[in-house]
Amino acid sequence: MGRRWVVIDGYEDEPAAFGVPNYVGFHIRYICAVLESLGLEYSYMTIDEWRLDRRRMNDSQSVSQRLGHVDGAVILAGAVVPGKYMRGTPISQREANQILLEMPDGTPLLFGGWAIRAWRQLGWTPLRKNMFMAVQDTDATLDHFLRTGVWKHKRRSPEQWKKWALKGAASKAVTEHPDLIDAEGNAGPLVYEVELYQGCVRYKRGCKFCIEPKKGVPIWREERDVIEEVRIAADSGVRNVRIGGATDVYTYKAEGVVDLEYPIPDPQPIAEVLHGIREDERIEVLHVDNANPSIISENLDQASQITKTMLETLSDGAVLSFGLESADSRVHEENWLNCDTDQLIRAVKHVNEFGRERGDRGLPKLLPGLNFIAGLNGETEETYRLNMELLRKIKSSGLLLRRINIRQVEGYGFQEVPRDAFSRFKDEVRSDIDTPMLENLLPVGTVLKDVWWESFGNRIRKPEHLLDPKFKEKSNHGSPGITFGRQIGAYPILVGVQYQIPLETKSDVMVTGHGSRSVSAVEVGLDPRKVTESQLTSIPGIGKKNAWALVSARARATSRRAPLSTIHEMFEATGLSIPSHVSQVFPD
Repeated sequence: MGRRWVVIDGYEDEPAAFGVPNYVGFHIRYICAVLESLGLEYSYMTIDEWRLDRRRMNDSQSVSQRLGHVDGAVILAGAVVPGKYMRGTPISQREANQILLEMPDGTPLLFGGWAIRAWRQLGWTPLRKNMFMAVQDTDATLDHFLRTGVWKHKRRSPEQWKKWALKGAASKAVTEHPDLIDAEGNAGPLVYEVELYQGCVRYKRGCKFCIEPKKGVPIWREERDVIEEVRIAADSGVRNVRIGGATDVYTYKAEGVVDLEYPIPDPQPIAEVLHGIREDERIEVLHVDNANPSIISENLDQASQITKTMLETLSDGAVLSFGLESADSRVHEENWLNCDTDQLIRAVKHVNEFGRERGDRGLPKLLPGLNFIAGLNGETEETYRLNMELLRKIKSSGLLLRRINIRQVEGYGFQEVPRDAFSRFKDEVRSDIDTPMLENLLPVGTVLKDVWWESFGNRIRKPEHLLDPKFKEKSNHGSPGITFGRQIGAYPILVGVQYQIPLETKSDVMVTGHGSRSVSAVEVGLDPRKVTESQLTSIPGIGKKNAWALVSARARATSRRAPLSTIHEMFEATGLSIPSHVSQVFPD
């Protein structure tokens, strides 16, 4: 058996698991943990690092040529939820084929993740010696091969799960992840997705489009193991954590999972996990993910205790993803969806009642998010009218939704999406619901702290943003252009600033305007002696003409050796009145 393997993180995006940067998923960590447990040398690289290597070097060079001798490779391709990604893009089938060509013939090659299953269903069956496509647990399949030399689909045991989760927290998937540490040695934007449990409490009759019910009766992890894993991750440099790997955070160790349609939440176990993690002062951002609105609605007393625990422990900006999927009762019945509209409204009201208070980072502490899926069986054009009717009811009730996610169903056995109706629905949601909701959520003047700047000129980070040093040059700060960034955490709001900010840095901003799913902003704490015309133009009430007048007055005063040191002096020199938000942007 060889002694050097390469692990390529093609990222995962599943209903209860996320690992697209700036997240690191748990399945890739378990894979690395197998190699570490057996004492095998290995290299870890993200698919984006693989792409950058191909740009830096000759495209014809193989993985083994770039990394040295390779005795085996594992590629995780776990993205089965379609979507747009800002910081990283999951591996494509074309790239998987390229890696196949690069690897020496006969080298053990393991592909795993839910995307692999989808590709196989679509006919992806590359013929290659010593290649295996795992349809169960990639980590357990790898472990079996390394111990026996035989490829076989395997599931991890509870003992393996515990061992690999803890060992993976200090694996190279964490310590060598490009988002762990920034260029100056400070904590980067990495978010550590920790698995709470596996499966879904609706395993008997779960949503037909979802993979989670197929995993069977939920398997819980022990509270102490989750807390210990996060402690080890913090030792490795992790500062941001999201509790993932759970279809519903409220049903962790719930009562009556096998017997009841609506299992009864137990507030104690999740409280122990959340408080146990929060007691580690090194953890900065702590968020959760999914919640089942029907469970909340049918168990309000127990849900209230869990919601209060979240308010005590989570960072503001936390989002509970509610999977309504459709407001049409026919679609609900045909696809075994998890809640009806009445249950949803009660759950949305519940979370709003507790979570609307604004926290230290500038966001409400806890709000619901809402998911819709197009193309489910039974859907008609009337479905979209009912969806909009529900959203307008939520809006008119003064309730807040943190985000509305609209996507199309994946897989076989579903309907064609009615393109015109679907497009009209998306447009209506973005204009009539999203923008007014965002204006209520983040009024002009709201300060958002610690926005991490990720791309320039485009919402999606491009390879040149990483390769060209000009995008990180401090000397370009304030130059014309547009920079995009987000706060660290679950479903962060996209922030656009109308000038250049060095990428992979962070700063506080003041909201200046709203789009349908993003806000415009300007940094706070700017230096009046250095502020640029582009930065001044970004402040509400100034405009381009006045910005030019202000910087010109400053230049004239400097040439007379009587420099203007405050923003008030600059306005006095021009005779302009000071807009109301200027005092928020400049220090006293």
